[in-house]
Amino acid sequence: MRKRLVAWTILTCALLAVAVWTVLGPPEPPAGPHLPSRDLTAAVR
Repeated sequence: MRKRLVAWTILTCALLAVAVWTVLGPPEPPAGPHLPSRDLTAAVR
Protein backbone atom coordinates (compact mmCIF):
# COMPACT_ATOMS: atom_id res chain seq x y z
CA MET A 1 0.00 0.00 0.00
CA ARG A 2 2.78 2.41 0.88
CA LYS A 3 4.63 1.82 -2.40
CA ARG A 4 1.42 2.51 -4.28
CA LEU A 5 0.94 5.78 -2.38
CA VAL A 6 4.51 6.89 -3.14
CA ALA A 7 4.14 5.99 -6.81
CA TRP A 8 0.83 7.87 -7.02
CA THR A 9 2.36 10.95 -5.36
CA ILE A 10 5.36 10.99 -7.70
CA LEU A 11 3.15 10.54 -10.74
CA THR A 12 0.84 13.34 -9.63
CA CYS A 13 3.76 15.70 -9.03
CA ALA A 14 5.23 14.86 -12.44
CA LEU A 15 1.94 15.53 -14.22
CA LEU A 16 1.52 18.78 -12.32
CA ALA A 17 5.05 19.87 -13.26
CA VAL A 18 4.38 19.10 -16.93
CA ALA A 19 1.13 21.06 -16.81
CA VAL A 20 2.80 24.10 -15.22
CA TRP A 21 5.68 23.87 -17.72
CA THR A 22 3.19 23.79 -20.61
CA VAL A 23 1.19 26.74 -19.33
CA LEU A 24 4.03 29.01 -18.23
CA GLY A 25 6.76 27.80 -20.56
CA PRO A 26 10.38 27.16 -19.55
CA PRO A 27 11.74 29.41 -16.79
CA GLU A 28 13.44 32.58 -17.93
CA PRO A 29 17.09 33.13 -16.94
CA PRO A 30 17.43 35.61 -14.07
CA ALA A 31 18.07 39.17 -15.26
CA GLY A 32 21.07 39.79 -13.03
CA PRO A 33 24.70 40.71 -13.62
CA HIS A 34 25.90 37.19 -12.77
CA LEU A 35 25.47 34.17 -14.97
CA PRO A 36 23.98 31.06 -13.34
CA SER A 37 27.07 29.04 -14.25
CA ARG A 38 29.33 31.55 -12.48
CA ASP A 39 27.11 31.51 -9.41
CA LEU A 40 27.25 27.72 -9.39
CA THR A 41 31.04 27.59 -9.59
CA ALA A 42 31.32 30.27 -6.91
CA ALA A 43 29.02 28.27 -4.66
CA VAL A 44 31.16 25.16 -5.20
CA ARG A 45 34.28 27.05 -4.22
